[in-house]
Amino acid sequence: MTEEERKERKRENDKKYQEKNKERKQEYDKIYQEENREKIRKYREKNKERTRECRKKYNEENKEQINEYNKKQYKKNKEKIKAAFKKWRDENKEEVLARKKKYYEENKATIKKWRDEYREKNKELLSIQYAKNGIKRRVQHRKAIPAWFEQEQDKVALIYAKAREFGFHVDHIVPLRSKKVCGLHTWANLQLLAPEVNISKGNRRWPDMPST
Repeated sequence: MTEEERKERKRENDKKYQEKNKERKQEYDKIYQEENREKIRKYREKNKERTRECRKKYNEENKEQINEYNKKQYKKNKEKIKAAFKKWRDENKEEVLARKKKYYEENKATIKKWRDEYREKNKELLSIQYAKNGIKRRVQHRKAIPAWFEQEQDKVALIYAKAREFGFHVDHIVPLRSKKVCGLHTWANLQLLAPEVNISKGNRRWPDMPST
């Protein structure tokens, strides 16, 4: 038996042993990591490139098992993960916005292709949804018009005209419809925004918004 064959047999035996004693090994690994955190941290810091390559190789060789494990963990801790992710997003709003903008800029063609394909496959469903949303928006819009609107109607019309002229979106600073607040359709509550900024803003952010 060659040296390479002996190594391969040892790897197979180790793999079988680990599969047979999976829970025992996990418990041992957990105890070892807790008792040697600083040692592990220093080793990883010293061997960053090697650690990265080993992790990459392991992930490639065990892709299916890792995906299955991640699915089970997500299902088991779904609400906890969602809450943690929401908290992180709320605490890092500027970073999230910057990442979205960067991703969009780097993948414009791919995103457009996905959107076009989705629209083509779901024409009928989207048509119904757009109609429903249009009705909701018009109803909400009417509710948001105050009694004094006629006094500033010309100013509002001018904002929309300038938006069309320069390719901007007209944004309600305080959104007309939100879970926390509903603004008014007035001149003082309108602003011009670049399309990508307005889309990313949605109805989730406004000045002096409550933190909870």
